[in-house]
Amino acid sequence: MSQRLRHPGLHDARGRELPHRLLDVMGVPTYAVDAGEGPPILLIHGYGDTADGWRRVVPGLVSSHRVVAVDVPPFGRSGEPDASRLIDFYGGYFPELMRELELERATVIGHSLGGAIALHLTLAHPELVERLGLVAPAGLGKAPPWWWHAITGYGKAWKLLLTIPSPLTPVLIREGITRFLDWRLFDDPRHLREEIEHLVSMHSAPRDFDRLLAAGRCCLDSYTGTLLEDSAAIDVPLFMVWGRRDGFVPAKHAALFAKLHPHAHVHVFEDCGHHPQIELPALFNRLLHEWIATTAARPVPIRAAAA
Repeated sequence: MSQRLRHPGLHDARGRELPHRLLDVMGVPTYAVDAGEGPPILLIHGYGDTADGWRRVVPGLVSSHRVVAVDVPPFGRSGEPDASRLIDFYGGYFPELMRELELERATVIGHSLGGAIALHLTLAHPELVERLGLVAPAGLGKAPPWWWHAITGYGKAWKLLLTIPSPLTPVLIREGITRFLDWRLFDDPRHLREEIEHLVSMHSAPRDFDRLLAAGRCCLDSYTGTLLEDSAAIDVPLFMVWGRRDGFVPAKHAALFAKLHPHAHVHVFEDCGHHPQIELPALFNRLLHEWIATTAARPVPIRAAAA
């Protein structure tokens, strides 16, 4: 992580920065925001992002919920795990994170790669998940999109580029990332230049770009070929949002998920890309709060004993 990088951070509705700290989870320094009181919500961001990717969602939640958002290792302000397969590492990491934070059960909401992580967590540890929210989750197809192999293959060409001692290397990396995100990330990148610039700044240094590519294998590994079918075993309230113009993971998976889970709250936003929570936050937050309200556990009324 570049020391010069300034992260947006997470704030409440009055603009006050939320408390954050570094935890040790399975030996990995983990940046965590933990704020608010009430039913807990765990937010899991996607590939190459940070907890700050939820910055337009958290202010509306933290007034009535305990909100936990972490920089998923190895991204952002967290450390790098010593693991050959990140998707396997996450299988033990997130239950341990919840134990560390004394979260017996939580609503878990994951975006992109975080959605795949949340699905795997729910299937492996259903006792930990009260409700499951998925935002353009990776992993539901039979195989990842073709271009994921191209950018995460991590072959000799990438290695050669990163090892050439040239002042042009960071410039070329920055330009390449910017062009790729303009092509794939948002439906209308012209209105979201600040968000794109932040993501580019996080990964444009050669060392950070090298780490990003190495972590990209996790996106490929999240595709088991049966994750959608396996999700049929999930028996908790479900929420899904997808952008029709998503350039990272195809929105057609939303229809397949809705068919398999007829009681799930599934929404596909028109004129929206891979980040509904960033591109259309008002609509996203309204639907999220409606889902939370309609699926909240209600106490069973106590009936008077018969005379």
